[in-house]
Amino acid sequence: MSTAPVSLAPPPRGLRIVSYGAIYLLWGASFLAIRVVVASVPPLLAAGFRFLLAGVVLFVWGRLRGAAFPNLQQWRSAVLLGVGMFALDYGPLFWAEQRVASGIAAIVAALIPVWVAGFEWTRAARAISSRLVLGTACGLAGVVVLSLTPARGNPRHIEWLPLAALLLGTFAWAFGTIWSQRLPLPASKPMSASIQMMMGGVALTIVSLCVGDMRSFQPSHVDGTVVFSMVYLILGASILAFTAYVWLLGHEPPTRVASYAYVNPVIAVLLGWSLGRERLSIEVILGMMLVLAGVIAVLGESKAAQ
Repeated sequence: MSTAPVSLAPPPRGLRIVSYGAIYLLWGASFLAIRVVVASVPPLLAAGFRFLLAGVVLFVWGRLRGAAFPNLQQWRSAVLLGVGMFALDYGPLFWAEQRVASGIAAIVAALIPVWVAGFEWTRAARAISSRLVLGTACGLAGVVVLSLTPARGNPRHIEWLPLAALLLGTFAWAFGTIWSQRLPLPASKPMSASIQMMMGGVALTIVSLCVGDMRSFQPSHVDGTVVFSMVYLILGASILAFTAYVWLLGHEPPTRVASYAYVNPVIAVLLGWSLGRERLSIEVILGMMLVLAGVIAVLGESKAAQ
């Protein structure tokens, strides 16, 4: 997570509320939108299309606002982070949502701040705090509980492979978050995000073609709901919510902005249950509570250290 300096002037209250609403609701609902899309579109192709198009739109918008064209070193960083973060996180996420409920995917994704904190402690060569150990233990216990959730349409427990893929994605995103602090990137945050999204989208599209994912695409399977969900992912979750996130990081304490990690899983679980007909089992509720307890413990440690 970026640690952009907090401005001294208090931001407008209304804009602050709208921005928090964007990262809470738009990101929270994106997990159900992904599940709708991958039900009809091959997952790697869908993820590649989402980020390639969102990146191009953000890139054009940034250039129109006067952002400098990235230099060769910055493009190289974008390739590394596009593959290491967007491709290795969202590729497994889109693939896993063919096999697990969107709410479960969101709960596992909430572990990213825990891994980020762990990587930061390792890099700082400090003794591991008890809160970090507790947070990690709670988070992993939550994943174990989620693995006991019956699969959709199947009384047996969900497969471990999709959960492992989701965990791999969270590790990749967390590691990339720390790694990005050492790489040369454009000063403009939207421009930086746009080239990372584009490179991630290109990587996902190439992999989709190589593994045959793209060749299984059937345009006749795409209906209005799928198109709406993809537009939502591109415009709402990738562009609007990210812009709100960047703005908040410039005006609010990072630990307060990170509160999206508490809210997104709850939004995703409730939407999956109410709109996506996903089962709201005791395992899902308990797993969510354990993961959120872990996130709260870790972010509370980060806040105390500021």
